[in-house]
Amino acid sequence: MKKYLLGVDNGGTYIKAAIYDKKGKRLGIARQYNEVLKPKPGRTEYDQEKLWEINCNCIKNVITETGVDPNEIACIGIAGQGCGFYAVDRFGKSIRNAITSADARAEEIVEQWKKDGTDKKAYSKIYRHSSPVHLNALLAWLKKYEPENYAKIGYLFSMKDFLAFRFTGNAIAGQGCQSVSGLMDLSKGEFSKELGILFGIEEMTDKFGRLCWDFEEAGRLTSEAALQCGCVQGTLVAAGSHDVIASALAMGILDSRLCFMITGTHGINGYISNEPILNGTIKYNEYFAFPGQFLIEEGYPTSSGTLEWVITTLYADRQEKSSDLYDEINHNVESVNPDSSNLLFLPFLQGNRDNPDAAGTWIGLRPEHTRAHMLRAVYEGVAFSHLLQMEHLFANREKPEIIRMAGGATASRVWIQIFADVFGIPIEIVPNEEMGTKGAAIVGAVTSGLYRDVREAVNEMTQQGEIFYPIEDNFKIYQKKIAVFKKIVENLDPLWCAYGREE
Repeated sequence: MKKYLLGVDNGGTYIKAAIYDKKGKRLGIARQYNEVLKPKPGRTEYDQEKLWEINCNCIKNVITETGVDPNEIACIGIAGQGCGFYAVDRFGKSIRNAITSADARAEEIVEQWKKDGTDKKAYSKIYRHSSPVHLNALLAWLKKYEPENYAKIGYLFSMKDFLAFRFTGNAIAGQGCQSVSGLMDLSKGEFSKELGILFGIEEMTDKFGRLCWDFEEAGRLTSEAALQCGCVQGTLVAAGSHDVIASALAMGILDSRLCFMITGTHGINGYISNEPILNGTIKYNEYFAFPGQFLIEEGYPTSSGTLEWVITTLYADRQEKSSDLYDEINHNVESVNPDSSNLLFLPFLQGNRDNPDAAGTWIGLRPEHTRAHMLRAVYEGVAFSHLLQMEHLFANREKPEIIRMAGGATASRVWIQIFADVFGIPIEIVPNEEMGTKGAAIVGAVTSGLYRDVREAVNEMTQQGEIFYPIEDNFKIYQKKIAVFKKIVENLDPLWCAYGREE
């Protein structure tokens, strides 16, 4: 039996390909920057052909690095962003650049849907409110502003489905990613002509490939794709996952007992449920990796990626972001006790969950405050933001006994301890720095039959991590700080709306 698994993860900045053995040990990884094109303010795109080329380069490079025989790769698993626009014409050729999951061009369309009741009418079927990054909104925008490209659409994809198409020549529609498209009736598990009519894009509901779950086969590697990526023709390709779902699998999240957090550019907080939450308190409901389960999710770019801006601002004299610099930052943070400063930081550089006009802010600066105090406030503010989002989840379930955490903040022990103290819940760190590729490999392990089911694959390919327990005295201190934090956010909200964003 073939013994290696290839996981490909397409994130917001870097594309990564990694090879794993059957036990989940990573043998090697290759990364390449994927340029985000910004043709106009608020618009973010990828060159689809470049995206495919970089995926191929990463696969070739990791095979070369590890020396693995491509004949021994049991399956290729793919993870990618859930939202955005990817399409080809009826000949399989790209029509235009892809539109990313961070794009804002369709804001006016979504606002109109909210005003005229379209959004409310759709909620009972799509289980979420419309967003400018959802495929339905982007298609409505294309129909209005690029009718010539709209008319050329032969197949619609998510990011990972586009890559599966390039690998295999088969058009598929992954249940997880397409459950956030705004065109699926989640009560029935199928694309809805009625939703297409409601959004004014009814001709698009039959532009999708075969609906399939993450662990199903997308197909086999074509000769052309094999030549381009350095693999063997006929290699099995899994349907693959939304990158958040792949990360959850790599964290060992399979049922509702645990909550998870992913700290990165975009902070993710979630859990798995047998039922969607339809009371309007939750930002996202989507299908999980297999039938009968939903990913209940809150998220916004107010997470550990904020630190990169802070470093650029407070350490402008440092040319390189070396490990020594991060060690220095952690030492500075640790030197400030939680009760020695009332300085607060609002990590809203790109808005917050409820107000896109919200802005990043230090509150309470005094002459006695140093860079260390400012850094401590940043670490705390990111944890506070995650807590505010997680409280929407806790309102619909019992608090978990433990929260599993992955991402950038887990590189800092002092930051992990702050999270535990803020939440008052033990935090378990997942010992793997690349959740997306690992999750994609887990999916491939099930698709290829290396394991009987996903539970067996997760149990064999993931490991338990260190647990950080909350310090009771610090938890009490943070309860007071969080109350002030919430009050400040509430009072600033109307001012941000009046002040607006810089164009």
